[in-house]
Amino acid sequence: MEDRRLFLKKSALTLMTLSMPMVLSCKTGATIKMNPKKPKKAVVFWYSQTGNTERAGRLIAETLKNNSLKVEASEYREIDPESVADYDLIIAGSPVYYYDVPANFKKWLHSLPGIVGIPCAAYVTFGGTGGNQHNTACTLLELLSDKGGAPVGMETFGNMSTFAITWSSGNANRVLQYKHLPDEDSYGRMRDFASSVLNRAKLGQQIEIDKEIDFRDLIKNSPSIWSTKLFISRHTINREKCVECGTCVKKCPADAIDLSKYYVDTDRCIACLGCVNNCPAQAVDMAFMGKEIYGYKEFVRRNRIQVPVPKELSPDFS
Repeated sequence: MEDRRLFLKKSALTLMTLSMPMVLSCKTGATIKMNPKKPKKAVVFWYSQTGNTERAGRLIAETLKNNSLKVEASEYREIDPESVADYDLIIAGSPVYYYDVPANFKKWLHSLPGIVGIPCAAYVTFGGTGGNQHNTACTLLELLSDKGGAPVGMETFGNMSTFAITWSSGNANRVLQYKHLPDEDSYGRMRDFASSVLNRAKLGQQIEIDKEIDFRDLIKNSPSIWSTKLFISRHTINREKCVECGTCVKKCPADAIDLSKYYVDTDRCIACLGCVNNCPAQAVDMAFMGKEIYGYKEFVRRNRIQVPVPKELSPDFS
């Protein structure tokens, strides 16, 4: 049994090292006839766990508002999927999650109605040097295009990694190299992205979804999640520390937490680390390869990191 477990761990590590992209590309998707009208109202929605993707989405939304559009901006779970077809411009945002768009967000996007001819765009956020972020943005845009949306923009934005296992395993310096991100240059790119998307929508100019051929596509999502979960030896809720605020339940995209029993269903868990990253009381008890994991909020506090807020957003945004 021990030999089998060792083999599985070695196999998982091998999968995790397959990360070098090839410099080839694959253009996908057909041109869709765009609705010939000037956008008047837009929707910007996102999936965000620690705030980076939300911050980008809100800045993009404010930029559109400054261009005289009426804009709805929200976390995707707060939006009725059927309402998305009522807008003239659609922008979706996602973190790069194990080299891909998270499965929970994909499922919601599959539930959208037809958005034939409506201009749409996608952006993704990624930590540190990232991995497969270009293809993840392509996948997100494809999901909108598959519903009939006309692609008019795509972008990627870097930030400090929020993968708690990295710093908890003694590799904090690798994360802290990027503690300055996002910065004002990042916010400038977000504003430019919003403006360019709007201009293309007005002019009826579409873009091609041009994917790279990348070995990380072979291990994205489930294989990488499985390899991470293999090393998580403990994942529960500490009853004595828990303040029953419900943050972990709200952040869990897999409905894996039963706070009334201080229980985490580790089979349902998709190793997003949202619970440990967002718990204000450090009550999520997780161990990876025997090392205790502490979350993003605690990491930021210990290292006195203060993410700058763009001038368009409230100073209280975090």
